[in-house]
Amino acid sequence: MTSLLAAVVRDTAGAPDSSAVLDRVARRLTELADWVFADRLDEPDLVTRVAAHGRSGPITLSPAMGPRSARRSSAGSVGLLPAVLDAPGQLLRFDIAALQAAASSDDVRSRVQAQGALDVGAHELLVVALVAHGLPKGVLTLGSRSRFADADVVVVTDIALHVALALEAAQLLVVQREVARAMQTSLMPPVPRVPGLLLAARYVPAAQGLDVGGDWYDAFDVPGGLCVVVGDASGHDVAAATRMADLRNLLRAHAVDRGEGPAATLSRLERTADALGLDAGATCFVGLLRPPRDGVRQLLWSSAGHLPPVHLRGGHATLLETPADLMLGVEVGSRRTEQVTELLPGDVVVLCTDGLVESREAPLGERLEALRASVERGAGDDPDIMAERMLRELGGQASDDVALLVVQVL
Repeated sequence: MTSLLAAVVRDTAGAPDSSAVLDRVARRLTELADWVFADRLDEPDLVTRVAAHGRSGPITLSPAMGPRSARRSSAGSVGLLPAVLDAPGQLLRFDIAALQAAASSDDVRSRVQAQGALDVGAHELLVVALVAHGLPKGVLTLGSRSRFADADVVVVTDIALHVALALEAAQLLVVQREVARAMQTSLMPPVPRVPGLLLAARYVPAAQGLDVGGDWYDAFDVPGGLCVVVGDASGHDVAAATRMADLRNLLRAHAVDRGEGPAATLSRLERTADALGLDAGATCFVGLLRPPRDGVRQLLWSSAGHLPPVHLRGGHATLLETPADLMLGVEVGSRRTEQVTELLPGDVVVLCTDGLVESREAPLGERLEALRASVERGAGDDPDIMAERMLRELGGQASDDVALLVVQVL
């Protein structure tokens, strides 16, 4: 393995999508060529220019270079891209004569690419299809003002094989994540209409990258009141989203069927998951909002290692910080406790997952204080406006999913 191929392998490892793969590869290959174009095959005959780099940096993808996406011409064209895509697996070398022929071809991308190469004094182009398991995924084009060495051709061929597989892996990963996100979103119910209460909820995927997580919120009627839930199953992959769905459904079933308090519901959930062989690793807040009595509602709640809720009353917000019990799945059968918070008309309770407050730049305590202050600034707003404020102020660049539930007593 050459040092350049090793560098390409490092660059493409962990790339979140196909665009990132091609951009990183095009940038790296300027160590070998004067400029590099990377094109992706989005449909059988639709080629999209994803990246263009020269030795001095990125090349602006201007209209003068042709459209970002263009249909490739039929087989038999002398164009650069049709020629290599119609004979995948080969690396094609274009000298001055071949570039001049391609500059008058019917294929718009090839024509502009060849003419541009001639305009800057190119002596040779290397064009190679990126083929994974017999299917073309894209094209790399390397241009040089001098002739490429035969050793360069061997290196580019090896690199193309790796890049094609990296493209395929990135595309499959995106599909998996999209499926997981669709599943997550489908499991986030619309908040119910409850007399005497106003609710707002939000679920926001991570802003950085494409990771999925196991965050969820829920609100549903149970014997004795309204059950409110916010939880976070550990992990950032499809398995985490699936585990979240399992825990959510089990918790719903136990809460509705048994009518027990939050602590008992969490304990039963943990035991059931253990008996079924499910990974119950998650933090979870479960609350029971009881009907009002003499104008006062009680929120009976239990926290399995979850963030403290925020209680807003009379323009002042407080973190309801009590020693949290163990997160689910750590020690089955561990003691779970309950707290009671009295709520008056106008009070607001905010529940969220750690994606809203975690930050590499600040400790958790500071971020929780920022959450409390944001809730306090929203005093007087309805829950929907308050939720949007918190997301805007705290979660704009969240690197984790965010689940948020706001409950106001009327």
